[in-house]
Amino acid sequence: MEKQIIAKEVRKDMEYLLKLLHREWERSGKTKAAVTVRLGDVPEIKNRMVMVIKDKQKQLNNEELSFKQSMELSKNNFVLLRLVKKVKKAEEKTVKKGLNMEFSLELDKEEYKLFVDIVGIQEG
Repeated sequence: MEKQIIAKEVRKDMEYLLKLLHREWERSGKTKAAVTVRLGDVPEIKNRMVMVIKDKQKQLNNEELSFKQSMELSKNNFVLLRLVKKVKKAEEKTVKKGLNMEFSLELDKEEYKLFVDIVGIQEG
């Protein structure tokens, strides 16, 4: 009986911790870099992001993940979600203006690293 009560408390504490982590991961960090994206490149960038999302979905569906791996994957998914939102919002804003052929994205360290991985930028 006591073990069940302790297990319920631990589960409740873990759920609370995960809520806090998700809230933290939803927020972008301090801007590390700004990248400029041409509107003509957006369809390819979107395709690449979709491929990353599909790959992550396969990982979730096909693998037995440890708790640590599950948390890493969850965090990476939140970073990807932030990046997708930023690209979509900036693209829509630029298209709405109608004049600009490119837009700039302000990215934190994690978003920038993921963007570089997805787009394949060679840093010099």
